[in-house]
Amino acid sequence: MVSALPNAPPAQPGLTRSQVWLFAFPALPAAFIILPMNIFIPAFYASHTAVSLVQIGTVTSLCRIIDALVDPAIGFMSDSLGARSGGRGMWGVASAIICSVALYFLFQPSPHTTVLYYGLWAFMLYLGYSLFEIPRNAWSVELGSSPSLRTRINAVIGLFTVAGSLIFWLVPVILFRAYGTTGFTQGALSVIVWLYMALMVPAALCIMRYIPGRPSGRTAAPALHGLVHSLKRNRPLTLYFLAIGLWAMGQGVWLSTTYLFLNDYLQVGGAFPFIMIVFFLSTLVAIPLWERSERWLERHDIWAISIILTAATRPLALLLAPGMQNLPFILLLTAVGGALSAPANFAPAAMLGDVVDYDIWKTWASRSGIIHALNTLVTKATLAMGGGAGFIILGWVHYHAGRMNHGLPLGGLLSCYTVLCSIPQLIATVIIFRFPIGRRAHALIRHRLHGR
Repeated sequence: MVSALPNAPPAQPGLTRSQVWLFAFPALPAAFIILPMNIFIPAFYASHTAVSLVQIGTVTSLCRIIDALVDPAIGFMSDSLGARSGGRGMWGVASAIICSVALYFLFQPSPHTTVLYYGLWAFMLYLGYSLFEIPRNAWSVELGSSPSLRTRINAVIGLFTVAGSLIFWLVPVILFRAYGTTGFTQGALSVIVWLYMALMVPAALCIMRYIPGRPSGRTAAPALHGLVHSLKRNRPLTLYFLAIGLWAMGQGVWLSTTYLFLNDYLQVGGAFPFIMIVFFLSTLVAIPLWERSERWLERHDIWAISIILTAATRPLALLLAPGMQNLPFILLLTAVGGALSAPANFAPAAMLGDVVDYDIWKTWASRSGIIHALNTLVTKATLAMGGGAGFIILGWVHYHAGRMNHGLPLGGLLSCYTVLCSIPQLIATVIIFRFPIGRRAHALIRHRLHGR
C-alpha cells in the first residue's frame, strides 16, 4: 500500500450532477459546427456561389491540414496557461466568440462570394472548434477524479453531442412550412447560427464561473523538453492511438459510403434527414444504458463489444431490397446500428483519461491538453485516410455515383459499406480487449498520484 504524504493535496471533490450537465452542455451547440462542415457546406457553396468544386475541395483540404497541425500547439498552450491560471474555462469563451463570428459569415454567403471568403471563415471555424474541443477534453480528465465520474462526464458529453446532431437535422423539418422544403436553405442555416450563439456563449461563461478549475496538485506545467521521449515510453498511450486509429480508419470507409449506399443502392436518399434523425435518436437513448453496464464490465470491454456487435449487424443491410416501400425496415436497422455503436461517444474518451493519469504518474507533468490534441490529430488523419480509401476502392471498381450500378462496381460499394469498413475495427478490438488500464489498475494509479 502507498500511503499519502502528510502534505499531499486533497483529492479533487466530485462534481455535482448539475455541474456535470453544465460542463457537458456546450457539446450540443458544438455539434452544429462539425455536421455542416463535413456534410453539406462545401456542396452548398458550390451550388449557391461562384466558387467551383475544385476550389472548394482544395481549400477545404488545406484548411483541415493546417488545423490538424495547429492542434498540438493548442494542447500545449492549454496545458501551460491552464497550469498558470488555474483553469481552462477561458478557452471555451474564446472558442464561442470565434465560432459565432465565423459561423455568421460562413453560413451567409452571397452569390458573388469568392474562394478566399470561404477559405478564411472555414479556417476560423475549424480553429475555433479546436479551441473548444481540446481544452474541454483535457479539462474533463482533471474533473473526473474517479472512473465512474469520468465515464459519467463523457457519457453526458456524448448525450449532448448526439442531441445537438439530432436538433441540427430537425431544424429544416421544423421550418418546412416557412421554406417549403426539408432541405437546408440559407434561412435554415441562419436559424442554426443564431441558435448556436444563444446557447454556446452563455454556457461558456457559466462554465468559467461555476465549474472548478484545475485541482492544485504537484504536477508541473508541461515542457516540450523530453515530451517525445516520454510519449514513447507510454505504452498504454501507444496502444490507445493504435486502437483509435484503426477504428477511425474503418469509420472513415463506412461514412464515405453511407450516403451512396442509401441513395444509389437502397434508393431512399430523399429520406436521408429522417434516417439520420432515427440514428441519433436511438444513440441518445442507448448511451445511458451502455454507461450503466460499467458496473459489470470494464470500459474498454464495453467499447470492444460495441464494435463487434456493430460489425456483425452491418451485413444485415444486404437483406433489404431497394425502394421506399422498405423504409420502415431501413429505419429499424438504422436504429439498431445507432444503439449498438453508442459507446463510441464516451468509452474512448474515458480510456484516454486513464492514459493521461498514467502519464502524470510517470512524468509528474500534466500534458492532458497536448495528449488530447495528439488524439485529435490521429483521429482526423485516420478518418481522412479511411474516407479516401473508400473512394479509391470505388474508383478502382469504376463505380459511378448517382447512378444504378451492377456487377463489380455495385459489389465494391456493398463490400465497403458492410465488410471492409469493419476489418480494421475488428483488429482494433484485439488491442482494446487487452488494454492494460482497467478499473483496478486505474485505482492504483490514482492512489499513487494522491500519495505524492
